Amino acid sequence: MSKKQTIIFSNSYGPRTGHNFASDALKVFTNHQVLAHSRSETRLSDFLKKYFEVAKTIYHKSDRDFFDSIIINDLRSNIIKHSDSDYVMIKNTSFSGVKYLPEVFPDDIHVLILRNPVDSFSSAFKAMNLNKKGFKNKVKKMGKAIGVFPYYYFRKISNQIIEVMPDLSKFYIIRYEDLVTQNETVLEALKQKFNTPKSIQQIKEELNSIKVFNSSFFEETGAKHIWDSKEKTTTFNPIGRKKHPFFIRKAIELAAKDLKNKLGY
Repeated sequence: MSKKQTIIFSNSYGPRTGHNFASDALKVFTNHQVLAHSRSETRLSDFLKKYFEVAKTIYHKSDRDFFDSIIINDLRSNIIKHSDSDYVMIKNTSFSGVKYLPEVFPDDIHVLILRNPVDSFSSAFKAMNLNKKGFKNKVKKMGKAIGVFPYYYFRKISNQIIEVMPDLSKFYIIRYEDLVTQNETVLEALKQKFNTPKSIQQIKEELNSIKVFNSSFFEETGAKHIWDSKEKTTTFNPIGRKKHPFFIRKAIELAAKDLKNKLGY
């Protein structure tokens, strides 16, 4: 008799949401294996969105059932056969199609990683390269200093995220900030959910040992490439970052206002 394996589907609303850090933090509780490798972003939810869009155009039920039989019905077994771990993880930095995951995988765990969009957008803006040649980048640079470009850019991104946002009540919500600050109530809840025998003290020690690898923090860590792993410095603080000039910070805050409210920040 084969052992029971559980898939953890971990989705966030976009890059710069601390998604990989959250995966490493959850591994303290689950010892999961990320498929296909530790930094993979398997765009399964995006695929399901496209799949169900096509499926809606199939008129006959028998044709739809056949479609499901060759694509959907064995999807779960085809995922877990790639690992012997009790928990396997499928990650994606997108809300697109995420609403279909509980429908297709009703017996698995569906996690949404949330981060204050002001911090997420600030990190994304820091990583932008506006020094490329071309008229469009010149215009962007002109609008950067007074906040016009970041406002309209992130306002557009914010609206796109809101448009595909699932019903949050159907998912297990984990806030990035709670993992960073090691909120004991959240740690205890995760400990219970995944039946972890470790003490809270041991969990905190293991969380503290996670290295920073996101290159958006290269000034604090010295990382040069996207997956560089570096020890955290004493000044490292990914929450409430205020590196940008005043007008840019205010533009990002205004652009993120609606999304921030939707996410409960």
